[in-house]
Amino acid sequence: MQENTDKKAFDLAIRCLGNREHSRKEIITKLEQRRFSPEDVEKTLERLDELGLLDDRSFAANYVGSKSRKKPSGRYKLRHELRQKGIPEEIIEEVLSEYDSNAQCLNAALKKLPFLKGDDHYRRKKMHAFLMNRGFDSQTIRETLDQLFRS
Repeated sequence: MQENTDKKAFDLAIRCLGNREHSRKEIITKLEQRRFSPEDVEKTLERLDELGLLDDRSFAANYVGSKSRKKPSGRYKLRHELRQKGIPEEIIEEVLSEYDSNAQCLNAALKKLPFLKGDDHYRRKKMHAFLMNRGFDSQTIRETLDQLFRS
């Protein structure tokens, strides 16, 4: 019976990883939600590590890259999301050190700009709120808005 639950836990982890890359914490959470024993979870993690299928550094880099292409976000938001996914702080810092927040902020602003109507003061105010919600810092937003709304 124990061997059967080991296999089920491993199969579930492989199915999850087949859909998309997951962090170590996400796999643990999914296995615990299905009520697998701590021993089954540990054995599954060991097998995944042996096969090289769990890599939080690779997951974090791919996550940030994917987010920057689809929906540009600031460092604050990305840091928060990676923490929620259980990525260790040193990996988060390493991945975000290579992230060009200024370029991403400008990219997000340029995508949003055609949808904003009204005078420049109103558009600037709405754009500021939009970029803050995306997790960009005030300095980066100010520089981007100055670049967009030069008078």
